[in-house]
Amino acid sequence: MPVAPDATRCPSCAAKEPWFPDEPTVSRRVIRLLAWGGGMVLVGVLLFMSGVMMFGSADGEHDHRPPHVESEEGGPR
Repeated sequence: MPVAPDATRCPSCAAKEPWFPDEPTVSRRVIRLLAWGGGMVLVGVLLFMSGVMMFGSADGEHDHRPPHVESEEGGPR
């Protein structure tokens, strides 16, 4: 049985406001701010990781040229 939106009591059991409110408990502005903030954090993390991968330290890197090829300076590496 439908309940009128302006009803103060349930017509079946006389309980006060037995229905759920139509509006969310968190405002749309808060949801929008959280979405934008999460997106900015994600972009920041992706930029940081790409910088680490592109400009990270050379520790542990190896020269992948064959051993008989010399570098451009003239000496073996």
